[in-house]
Amino acid sequence: MTTTARRRILWTFVGVGIFILLTAAAALWTLSRAQVARDSLESAAEVAATFPALLEAGDPAASTAAADAFAADARTARDATSDPVWRLAEFVPWLGSNLTAVREVSEIADDLAVSAISPLVAIADDIDIARLGFTEGRLDLTPLVDAAPVLEKANDAFQRSVDTVRDLPEPTVPLVAGAVDRLTEVLLPAATAVDALDRAAALLPAMLGADGPRTYLLLMLNNAEARTYGGIPGAGAVITVEDGRVGIERQLSSGDYVIEKESVIPLSPSTIALFADLPGRYIQNTMSPLPFAEGASAAAALLERSTGIAVDGVIAIDTTSLGYLLEATGPLDIGPVVLDSGNAVDILLSVAYREIQEPTVLDAFFSAVTLRLFESVTSGQVGLPNLLTSVERALDEHRLHVWSAHPEEQERIEGSELETILLPDDDVTRVGVFFNDLTGAKLDYYADPNVTLEVDECGATPTARITVNWTNTIPADAATSLPSYVNGFGLTDTPIGETLTRLTVVGPQGWTLQDYSFDDARPGVQSAQYDDRTALQTEFVTTAGGSHTLVVEFAGTVASDPERLWDLVSTPLARSTNVEFISASCDG
Repeated sequence: MTTTARRRILWTFVGVGIFILLTAAAALWTLSRAQVARDSLESAAEVAATFPALLEAGDPAASTAAADAFAADARTARDATSDPVWRLAEFVPWLGSNLTAVREVSEIADDLAVSAISPLVAIADDIDIARLGFTEGRLDLTPLVDAAPVLEKANDAFQRSVDTVRDLPEPTVPLVAGAVDRLTEVLLPAATAVDALDRAAALLPAMLGADGPRTYLLLMLNNAEARTYGGIPGAGAVITVEDGRVGIERQLSSGDYVIEKESVIPLSPSTIALFADLPGRYIQNTMSPLPFAEGASAAAALLERSTGIAVDGVIAIDTTSLGYLLEATGPLDIGPVVLDSGNAVDILLSVAYREIQEPTVLDAFFSAVTLRLFESVTSGQVGLPNLLTSVERALDEHRLHVWSAHPEEQERIEGSELETILLPDDDVTRVGVFFNDLTGAKLDYYADPNVTLEVDECGATPTARITVNWTNTIPADAATSLPSYVNGFGLTDTPIGETLTRLTVVGPQGWTLQDYSFDDARPGVQSAQYDDRTALQTEFVTTAGGSHTLVVEFAGTVASDPERLWDLVSTPLARSTNVEFISASCDG
């Protein structure tokens, strides 16, 4: 072997040795940096978890200190994961995806500290909606208006973080996976809360007349006569708002609306297929269409055609929600009646109908209830936190709905807690079960439905079976013991004391109708398309104390998804509908 060859071999070994040493050094360096990042992210997560309690306690000094600690931890984690050695290590198979996840989460935390958390803590007192309230009928939203620019910037940062987290590679190294998971668990709920505040700051001032007077139609939905969104619009009011001051301009009943010969707005094909043109002609049917915006728009148009009053939006709330509001306001004296959260539903949907025979007197009673409740809410004597709790419950149960005639505001409403789309297009797989009374009676107070959703995703084609059991407890002597107003005046061919109900079952997005049965038979039914969903609809008469069962099965078009989230949305009646979810076991 020549000297040159020996030197070449020697330098090769030396080169390999240096490479191994450099690789080992880089590995040790990266490991030490990973430990620093892990500790910092874990510390940041622990600090972030304390923010809600600190902000609620109203301790600015403690909140600022926590924000500073979070920022320091986030900056340390970012510094530990941003050097060239770390970035080079991200190209290492298997390990690299873990390092990428840690780096991106560190960048998220640092961005949030600078763009969101520290600025939000600085204005925490101003964005605490619970501290806002009515004073002499006026709601001062100036602090929320002033906070709007900060909220918008913070929300942008949080939404960037959410988008990044969703695209992160799943960490598999225990050293870093736990820290990444803990921080993202804190981040996602916080992003939702900040988004809600940002939407509130953008929506509420304008909607409450900060930029000029506003007029709204308030619809009180009577659950005793079911419609998709709860019940028919019975009593109502035209509400005016200017610079946060709220007043009632005019109280309404269904008799104040003209019945139109043609729909006052263009109705969607799905609405026409399911409900004909009735939602655009009768105020009582405006709450039938599946898109609330469509029904609200029709109600606003009917009001203007009937009274000449144009409105900036529609607010609909059902009778059961009034009981929730009474939990905040306390009992109200309405003439000889003391209305409270425990008896409101029974009095307003049953007792009043039995004891007040004259429809005009009944309308006057409902108007008095609306006025007294409005006065109580806006008096300034009711704590806003208690009111917000009642409102949140109504929203969660789909009993409160809001629509704005201003497109830019409606866009903000969609996707927020005020969203009034029962079947939105999102990551959750939903089915819908909706009831509409066709009798013109007030007998759905006695309805007691329950719904079962059975999901089988074990095979290549998933299935969803919806079973609707409709039962009522109408008194056997309803035809003689209840007023004709409650029994519907005999306006239809349905026997007095019985109900004619339209039941609509809407399947998941993109799924197809596979099978159905009604009372173990297969009578003729109606089917229609609602966006990318198939709806099956049938009508049936229920005798006093009777019951019916509809079973509908839908088939999916894609393979099973073990991560799929399911939900079932149903018409809110006087009492909550019992919903049972059953998932098939795929073991064996």
